[in-house]
Amino acid sequence: MMKKQPFLWITIVFFIFNIFNTYFLTFATFNQYIIPYSHTFLSEVCSIIGNFAMLGIFYLIGVIAFRKPKRIAIYLTSLSLLLNILIIGLQYYTKGYKLAFSIFNFSMIKSPTGGFGGNVFQDWLFELFTYYRILALLPFVICLVLLIVFRKNFKDIKIKIPFQKLYCSFALLVGCCLGTYGYYQYSLNKNWSFSTDYAQFGCQYAGAYNYYISEIIFHVDNRVIDRDADVVEEQKELSAYNKNQESYVNFIDQKTYSNKDKQTGILKGKNLFVIQMESTMSFCFENEFNGVEVTPYFNQWFKDPNCFYFNNVYTTAGIGNTSDAEFAFFTGMYPTGQMTIAWEFDAYDFQMTTLGDLFKDYLSYSYNGTNESFYNHNNLHEQLYKMTDFRGLETFESLYPKKEYKDKYLTYWISDTSILNWASETQREANQTGKNSFSFVETITPHNPFYDLSEELPEFTKHDFGISPTYYQLTNYMNQIKYNDKLIYDFIMDASNPESPNYLENTVFLLYGDHGNALYKGAYESLYGRDLTDLEYRKILLNIPVIFYDPSGSLNQSIDSSEIDAILSQTKSNTDMFRTLINLFGLETDSLYFGVNMFSGEPAFSYCPKNLDIFTDDFMVCKKNEQYMVYEDATLNEELIENILDFRTKHDSYITTLVYTANKKK
Repeated sequence: MMKKQPFLWITIVFFIFNIFNTYFLTFATFNQYIIPYSHTFLSEVCSIIGNFAMLGIFYLIGVIAFRKPKRIAIYLTSLSLLLNILIIGLQYYTKGYKLAFSIFNFSMIKSPTGGFGGNVFQDWLFELFTYYRILALLPFVICLVLLIVFRKNFKDIKIKIPFQKLYCSFALLVGCCLGTYGYYQYSLNKNWSFSTDYAQFGCQYAGAYNYYISEIIFHVDNRVIDRDADVVEEQKELSAYNKNQESYVNFIDQKTYSNKDKQTGILKGKNLFVIQMESTMSFCFENEFNGVEVTPYFNQWFKDPNCFYFNNVYTTAGIGNTSDAEFAFFTGMYPTGQMTIAWEFDAYDFQMTTLGDLFKDYLSYSYNGTNESFYNHNNLHEQLYKMTDFRGLETFESLYPKKEYKDKYLTYWISDTSILNWASETQREANQTGKNSFSFVETITPHNPFYDLSEELPEFTKHDFGISPTYYQLTNYMNQIKYNDKLIYDFIMDASNPESPNYLENTVFLLYGDHGNALYKGAYESLYGRDLTDLEYRKILLNIPVIFYDPSGSLNQSIDSSEIDAILSQTKSNTDMFRTLINLFGLETDSLYFGVNMFSGEPAFSYCPKNLDIFTDDFMVCKKNEQYMVYEDATLNEELIENILDFRTKHDSYITTLVYTANKKK
């Protein structure tokens, strides 16, 4: 049968297996990096119809163009290879960003790779086999085998389809594509009011092939953006949640709070040194695995009464990862999830109140160890965040040429030791002029793809955390965290020691992680020795450390010692650091803000802009798919959830209006 009809079998394989391949993008069983929407019978039927219709259009194009069965079979095999590679590429995208790809997120490619693209590619090749991504090539492989084995059995005839049948077939297939895409649009508008993850919704409700071809051809922008909206009106809507008031009611506990409290201004006039720690996550702190303590130096430091480690803080980074963490810190605002604010600022001339504005009497410097154009840093930090000066790899190389100062670099970027010392030297110089200083430093390790640093750092010791060799990236990641544990601790101890020549006088230190490491769920299950629920896994990835250190003791004296443990374990967002610094440093602003003073005891919440995981002290729930919930014994507070959703709706609307109604840059 197959010998006689190889073309028919290749056609069947082309349709069935390429449709099945889309499940790698829509089912968490096949791709643990996604959080799907709830699957319904109607959504699955529409998805299959949409995918079949788009593949049918491709098929008819091949029949028209190539005529003969063997040529068409070669076309279908080649097309399968292209589609399969795209499916694998979309899987890698969800690994890095936890969102389905959309052409409206394409601005991310503007960021240079910083030289580590080669290592990323090597890891991708490794993951093709270890994470079974290679299975996505199955349609191509089967078609290719059939084509080779039965290459002499194809009939040497021309396939002719009458024009009327061809026209009707095209019309029917296009109608199916448009119909399922219309159902997607209807369902999206009815069920999901946020800009993020509309592409995931599209893959599930319209079919992946249908959705992406439609998005490319018709350029339909499903982000919730009203380019004619009024910024002032949007701000008025959002002002219902404004906490920059002498009196306001917190909707979590219904108690009254104020923008002024007993800690207002207690750090006024001090210098500020901030370290945004790349990919640093809380699960490493105060923990040991396989008998190895991951952060022994930080753990020792936390015993200092002047050091405060908040262990229940969650990153709000969206698709911009590091740049979104910066945005949350400098503005106190949540990223919208799908908008890469760094590159939107490259296109639109919008302005916001930032910490650079509020520390207006300070000399302020920010540093990143990679290319200065990475995430538009060279424009963003000075023009939007209002820092006095931004400095990156190019500036450092002009001061310390790589050939002469190899020890100051890792392979691709400035070493963390070098960039911290560079920033502290600049701060001491600024203080000598009689000016206060605000330093913002981003460490560059541990950074994806988390390679083995022992290959280039002789003093680097590699520890065994008991993780399966398959998940070597997590082992490398934790070793880099352990390496930085001593590196950063030594820097802080030196900079806060009055007897050291590197002493940073009258300085408060703030350290925080920017985002998770996006490594495979199985890696964490190997580390913990048990299965994790999907929400437990994402809780690990979103939980970041925030550490305040005030060597003077002023902060410690303002807090009741009986309350400190409860305060440090409260749920917080990385947006809360903005409000906390305003409060502690006595900064004045008329602008809206929405976070809490992290030391006040006021309850807070956090949410992930990508998947809308909501965190409170009592529960964690994913509103995108409520089958996922942590703290299952807790009762969900539906009124609280609705308040958080309403805040996000108004917040996102304000941010998108502010950005997209601003003047376009030339």
